[in-house]
Formats: sequence, structure tokens, C-alpha cells
Amino acid sequence: MRTLLAAATVAALASVSPASAADRLTSAVVTGPTGTVWDTTVNGFYTLFLQTPGLGDFLNPNDEAINFETTPGGNGFLLAGDGFRPGEVADSDPFYDIVLSFASGNTLSGQYTPLTNTFVGGSSYTTGGFTYSLAEFSYRRNLGNSVSQYVAVPGGDGNDYSGNVRLDVVAAAGVPEPATWGLMILGFGAVGGSMRRRKSVLATA
Repeated sequence: MRTLLAAATVAALASVSPASAADRLTSAVVTGPTGTVWDTTVNGFYTLFLQTPGLGDFLNPNDEAINFETTPGGNGFLLAGDGFRPGEVADSDPFYDIVLSFASGNTLSGQYTPLTNTFVGGSSYTTGGFTYSLAEFSYRRNLGNSVSQYVAVPGGDGNDYSGNVRLDVVAAAGVPEPATWGLMILGFGAVGGSMRRRKSVLATA
């Protein structure tokens, strides 16, 4: 009986959900309060290009959809977008908002203000055994031509936008389901009761 109860307790502890595969980044959009939009959606307003800093590869060089598998730790990307408003050199908006969307249906968001070079409001969520947090975001206009409206080659306006975004992925501690908690409590209680009975028998022997 004690062996059976101990096995049940071990099974309950083992059923605590382990970390599973990391979420996939499926889209990103940067907007400004004046109505400006750069996004990774195919045929969007202006394309928001994402580039992996280490490899130097764009995830969407031809305005295609993205489906990037995140990894534990920091996931950083360089951002680029064609210059808007055309023919100007200043930022089109006083601040920019970013929203990252994932295959799980969750999103991360934050805001960047070029004038003060500040990032605020980085959100987070937990799914599949990992906690995702928006850790960095910047986006502003520069005196350079790196991309065009829909293709990651120079063209269009000569004063493009660039910046970066980083999301951190950290393994979350396993949390037992309610049914698992009940089984664990029952198992521990039964084992404790069995030990008390054994002590009682030894005391009367």
C-alpha cells in the first residue's frame, strides 16, 4: 500500500508541466499617431523589415510573411523601413508603437519616443513553459537609404527609418494543474498517515 501511495505521489510530481517548444514570431507592426504604418503583413502600407544582427539576414527581404522560431534568451532584430513622409528628413511621428504577434495568439507591445530616446511599456506573457518580455525597442529616421517600400534594397525615399527590437524568452517554473495539486495533497497525506500508523505499531510492540 505504501509503495502504491509513494508511486502516486511521484507521478503527481512528475506531471508538473515542463517547458515546451518556444513560440514563433509571426508578425510585427510599427505605427505612429499620425497614421503611419510599417508592418510585416504582405502588401501592407510600408514594409517593416526585420534583420537578424548576427547573421545579417532579413526575415522578409521581399515583403513575405515571417514565421520565426524564438529561442530561450535574448532574441534581437534590427528594424528598417522606407522613409515617410517622402522628401522629409524628420521623424513622421512624435512616438512609435510596436506590436509583435506570435503563433500562440499572444502579443507584445511597447512605445519609443525619438526625441528623448526612451522606451516604455514593454509587455510580457507566459505560454508553453516560457515567459516572453519586450525588452528593447527603438525606431527613428536616419540620413540613409537602406530599403524601399516593399523590398529590402535601397530605393524609394532616401531617408529611411532604422532601429531595433529585442524580446527575452525565459523558462517559467512549472505550475501544477489543480487536479495535480489534489493528487499530490492526497498522496502526501496518505504517506504521512501511513508513517504515523507505523510509529504507533512500533510504540506498542
